[in-house]
Amino acid sequence: MLQVLKDKSYTDYYSNGFVETDISLPEDLVDEIKGHYLAKSRGHNDFLKFFANNEHQAYLEGNAIGFFINAFPKTAKKMVKKFYDKAYNKAVYCEQAYIEKVLAYLLENGFQKLFRTRYIVASYDMYLRNGHDSPAAGIHTDLPNFHHLYETENDLSLFIPLVDLDDENGGRLSVLPEDKLRIPGNVLLKLLYEHFSQAPECLDENGYIESDRITPSQLAAFVKTKPHQDLMAVYKGATSLAKKSYAGDFKRTVETKGKVLMFNNKNFHAAEQWKNESIDREIYVIRMVPIYDARIKLKSTLHGTPVNNVLIDLEEGTIRRFDGPVDLATIPEAEKLKL
Repeated sequence: MLQVLKDKSYTDYYSNGFVETDISLPEDLVDEIKGHYLAKSRGHNDFLKFFANNEHQAYLEGNAIGFFINAFPKTAKKMVKKFYDKAYNKAVYCEQAYIEKVLAYLLENGFQKLFRTRYIVASYDMYLRNGHDSPAAGIHTDLPNFHHLYETENDLSLFIPLVDLDDENGGRLSVLPEDKLRIPGNVLLKLLYEHFSQAPECLDENGYIESDRITPSQLAAFVKTKPHQDLMAVYKGATSLAKKSYAGDFKRTVETKGKVLMFNNKNFHAAEQWKNESIDREIYVIRMVPIYDARIKLKSTLHGTPVNNVLIDLEEGTIRRFDGPVDLATIPEAEKLKL
């Protein structure tokens, strides 16, 4: 992350688990976002789309629940749907409706001063909504998964509450700082390239791995390789440590409506129970991905919806939306981070 953030921002991130941008969105923009997602039907939940071919399943292989998921996928899918329906009454991915408006406001107010790297991709956005009857989100890390393919250990999320998250309302985010515990993520990019670069049919004309060319059988074979299984064991061990040995080290945030917080969703985090019975907890998130010298092509869609098509130039303070995914082959090598 030291390659991504400037010294002060990195210090805050490393010690606290998050970076306070000290920027709040205008109330009219926050209300516009709320109104947009209010129109979505209650019960809309995109989390289920991540169930199939998910690295979380590979992570569970060898456990009783992992066996059950793989042996009885239809029953397991019903169980997962029931769980997420209880956790969120709305979970909307990849609308892309407010990425540019939010980023433009941030750049107008000095957001770029937090960064050392020049380029970062705004991959996709999400809207999460839940009521007081939903369970708290326990300690977890958002493991890399094959739906995105290109994910790094230094992905950054812009976490924007659309209502106050405080002692009265609850719903506050807490993060385990990296100075306590972190798990490797960039190694997965290395493993993916080392494995699939040996299959010419998976490469584009620039020698980049193209995920759409990877067949289900090839992916299944990769999941079973020893390096990948060893990495899953590291994730499993780190998760156990976070829950058993570091539960008291999480730093909790207090966020007002529209205040922009930045954190790494690959680090362990949790959210407390929402207490307010009158209004729901509403969160808007923009997921950003730094650009590394891994020769892996960004996916063009996530479950049929365009993603990875907005490039932020933090030196120029500009945003550019492309018709397709940002072509990493066009980014100068000197501006890419080293794996």
